[in-house]
Amino acid sequence: MGKKVQRIFLIIFAALLCCFSAGCSHKNNATEDKESNKDASVSDESEDTGELSEEEIYERGYDLPIDSAEQEEAEQGCAEMMEAIRDIYEEADKGTSINAVISQETAIKMQQIIAEKDVPAAVSGFDVDMMNYDAMEDFLDEASAGNQSEIILYRIHTDGTVSREKFTFDGVDMYSLYTKGRWTDDIKPAFSVNSRSRLSQWKYTEKGWFCYEYCTAQPPELTEVVDAYEMIRVKPKTSEYREMEEKYLDIIGYQGNNLLCSEWSEDQIEGLDFNGLYEYFYMEEYGREIDTEKCAGGIPQEEFESLLTKYLPVTAEQVREYASYDPESETYDWVMLGVGNYAPNAFWISVPEVTGIRENEDGSVTLTVDVVCEKKGNDDFYTHEVTLRILDDGKAMYLSNHILDDRPGMIPDYQYRCG
Repeated sequence: MGKKVQRIFLIIFAALLCCFSAGCSHKNNATEDKESNKDASVSDESEDTGELSEEEIYERGYDLPIDSAEQEEAEQGCAEMMEAIRDIYEEADKGTSINAVISQETAIKMQQIIAEKDVPAAVSGFDVDMMNYDAMEDFLDEASAGNQSEIILYRIHTDGTVSREKFTFDGVDMYSLYTKGRWTDDIKPAFSVNSRSRLSQWKYTEKGWFCYEYCTAQPPELTEVVDAYEMIRVKPKTSEYREMEEKYLDIIGYQGNNLLCSEWSEDQIEGLDFNGLYEYFYMEEYGREIDTEKCAGGIPQEEFESLLTKYLPVTAEQVREYASYDPESETYDWVMLGVGNYAPNAFWISVPEVTGIRENEDGSVTLTVDVVCEKKGNDDFYTHEVTLRILDDGKAMYLSNHILDDRPGMIPDYQYRCG
């Protein structure tokens, strides 16, 4: 499944999960861009705090008062950055939908301009390395050592908006002053989001992830638990590792199939969701998404088997045995990922991160992969090893997946797509 479709599903499922929680919530993760969740929950006007003392307001940690001079400084700083990239945004292709969407290439151009101002600059998501990351790392190292410090991080978002987040560590606690700049119809900076919060917890991991959680309202004040985790990749990834992720893992992921979240090998392959995997292998093979309307009527045997036998160590006979197959019509079943076969879960919207590459004697390659789960604020939720064989056309046959340090209940039960 392509990233565009994944985003759509994540939005739908996040909404469904919120409804479920209200009756009985990421970015990422449900919409892939956690900032949109944050934007929806804060505004220039904090809630009525007339009944709370100043001490109580600071104790709860969210909707903290913002000094007018500090807010003006934040908005002015963000506006200056937006003016610097205004021409790029104005000329960029923003799609045809009501909400603008810019390409990653455009976002990187904007990032480069902001980085020229000698400040840390990032692109939302995990696909682009932070620029001037050393300044961000110095701040986190100082804070980890208990020293007072502060840093300002700018981020370009998928809709072309820009956020400015000032992190301040006072020797005991870390605070965030978050400002979001949007574009008006006549392409001028405007601001609707200003919030100041304490971080209830934070850490800077050995791999280079800044993981933190905002203080936010929770039950009984709200009817549901609010996900307030955030993860930012600070250290650049090894180019070889990133390349392997982009080529062989990102398209597969952990949602809608169980290739990377189950224990299997050539000798024990019957547990894979062959029907669910078809659309991901199709995307990997052809670089485009499947025709969902066409596939809903069944996938012709030859098309299905040729793809599955290319990407997995199986025969056509095994595919027919283990997949949901109709011998009368000679088609394989396929249904879109949806309410009946997918339960929104923090784990399924995690992303794979390669941490090691091993070349084997038989010519295969084993990737050591950490599961990065933003909703849990964890950059190594669990680790698994994926073994694959690189094919002549640059694609790969997946040979096995081995989960390391598996703990009971760690990985949610998988829901098969068909059958």
